[in-house]
Amino acid sequence: MRNLLRLFFVLVLNFFYLNISFAEHVMKNVIIKHPDYGYCRVNINIVNGIINKIDIIDKQVKDFSASKSGNNFFVTPGFVNSHLHPNQLLDRRLLDGLDTHTLLSKMHINFDKTYEDRYMQALFVLIDAIKSGATTIYSVASNPTPVIDAYNKIGVKGAISCFFNDQWETQDTAPKVVDFGSIEKKFAEFITQKTDKLDIHIGTASIRSASNEMFMLLNNLAKKYNTKVNLHVSECEQDSILCKKTRGLTPIRLLESLGVLNSSWNLIHTVALDEEEIKILAKTGVSIIHCPVSNAKTATGIAPIKEMLNAGVNITLGTDACSNNNTNNILNEAYFASLLHAAKNKDAQRVTTDMLWQWLTTNAYKMLGRNQAGVIKEGEQADLLMWDLNNNVFVPQVYGNFDSSIFYNAPDIKPHTVIIDGEMVVENYKFIKFPELDVVDKINETGQKIYKKFFEEN
Repeated sequence: MRNLLRLFFVLVLNFFYLNISFAEHVMKNVIIKHPDYGYCRVNINIVNGIINKIDIIDKQVKDFSASKSGNNFFVTPGFVNSHLHPNQLLDRRLLDGLDTHTLLSKMHINFDKTYEDRYMQALFVLIDAIKSGATTIYSVASNPTPVIDAYNKIGVKGAISCFFNDQWETQDTAPKVVDFGSIEKKFAEFITQKTDKLDIHIGTASIRSASNEMFMLLNNLAKKYNTKVNLHVSECEQDSILCKKTRGLTPIRLLESLGVLNSSWNLIHTVALDEEEIKILAKTGVSIIHCPVSNAKTATGIAPIKEMLNAGVNITLGTDACSNNNTNNILNEAYFASLLHAAKNKDAQRVTTDMLWQWLTTNAYKMLGRNQAGVIKEGEQADLLMWDLNNNVFVPQVYGNFDSSIFYNAPDIKPHTVIIDGEMVVENYKFIKFPELDVVDKINETGQKIYKKFFEEN
């Protein structure tokens, strides 16, 4: 009985600490950045996962210290992580120091993972991504079922691109290859698992993994099922050289010649591009998923972001895989992107914090085709992050400009609280929907099996 009373007391303290009334679903006395007034203290009323009403208490906050209620939280929209591989956690730290092609070959070495192995990997990676502020996540998987189940278990939003490969052009170790004639049937089964929160897309690993007929099939299936196509493309100069050698054109020119590029296509990496290819991307309305940390770690190069921005290409950000990042932290990705392109272009304003917000919200929702703007306003979905202004990165508080603290102090900060569709999933920096440690224990068990097979036995 004493333990139950102690638990009740802790829950009451947490309730008043965050000052959120779960009955009314009100976030009280929090600070937001209002488009007209700047920093405001507000109450945010949430009904059925939607921001129902925003009551402004103070239009121009000058004192950022704790309010009378004890709250000292800055609230922002949640982020979109636009590229994630939930099933590559077990490759982390095994593939460091490798270029892209060598890494891919070693990653495809066969190890028979069970459904539970894949499911637990996906749970861990998604939780990790959410704790960095991702409320919507765009993943890829050649074995989608455990990933779909993990999304549903957590309740995170986003899309999963089901990857199908019908060939492998080079002599290194190939990924999973399927019979061309079975692809539509398999995809039709996967897309039945689409929900209001989770979209099901289609795709293939790369130019090497798909015949020309495959690209046309993907485009036709996207039209038929009203979905999107996802593809790693032009990740490095070697990819472009190989494609030109085997098919007579560089990857972007090849896809254009097949007549498949359009606003339903979401292209990952696009590092090795020339001026004409950038114009093709802009003309066809594709979206680009920029993965700067992965590209830097595997020495593929730096995507021509300045040129794509000038051409009007829609750009988003993704962390890629644990095998080549090694983190799932989308905030760290934004931080690195800003510094990288400032240095490359010798222009400190090349990628601003406003631009990072756009990549992580508006542009990403446009790419996904979701009816969401990624802003804090009435009628918008309540995907929100709460940042504790007592954190050292916000000192001195009086300066405001909290976007600078969030992005340029990214290595030192994560959101205190993560809310998806009005539901709290991270509180006090901890995932709270179910015990995260149970997932970690399962992953470590699988890691032991891999270690025994590839290290102790060799």
